[in-house]
Parts: sequence; structure tokens; C-alpha cells
Amino acid sequence: MTTYTEPKYLSDVLLVEVAQGWTKQNVAILATPVALAIGTVLSKTTAGDYLPLDLEATDGTEKAVAVLAAPVAISTNTQKTVVIARGATVAQNELVWPEDATDEQIATALVELEALGIVAQNTY
Repeated sequence: MTTYTEPKYLSDVLLVEVAQGWTKQNVAILATPVALAIGTVLSKTTAGDYLPLDLEATDGTEKAVAVLAAPVAISTNTQKTVVIARGATVAQNELVWPEDATDEQIATALVELEALGIVAQNTY
């Protein structure tokens, strides 16, 4: 018997967007040694490039600023992608956090996202 795992879709993460074309934004994401799933919580460098949230950093990339809206493949180069940047309700239980994130760090990141108008709610 073959088991099929359905991929995650944007509709699994993005529950409500204030306005199409305003909630999502095209951005550049830095090279990544691992594939990134829809729902990955992102940070931004001082140069304006996005990357997965790094809760151990001290250079600003420890601050949550967006949620990935399209999967990103492994790459050694910067890629274009789409993020949820503002004015949205997202499924909290579908967000992807760094592996070692604590409940306190997640709570802080959720507050950071909410300040940008990205509100997370559980959808069980």
C-alpha cells in the first residue's frame, strides 16, 4: 500500500487576507540549504532580504516579520518568493518555527507578527 502525504497549500495557512494584492508581497529570500514550507515564519536582514526566523541571532533576524506563502526549494542563490506581509489571519497551528523554538520565543514572535497585522489563531 502506498501512502500519500498531501502537500501544504496556502489556504491551509492563510485564513483571511484584508485585500488581495496588499496582504502578500513579492520578496527575495536568501539561499537556503533546506527546502522551506508554506507557513515558515520569516525574518529580514538589514539589506531587506528574507530568511527563516533565527531566534538565536542578535542582528535583527531574530524578529518575525512575515510568513512564507509559497514553498522555497533548496538553493545556493537568492530566490524570489511570496510572503504574507500584512493584514491577514493565519492558522497558528500551521506556522513553521525553528526546531528549537521555545513557547516564550513563539509567543514573542506572534506578538511581532500581530504588530504587522498578521494575526495567528488556532484552527483545530
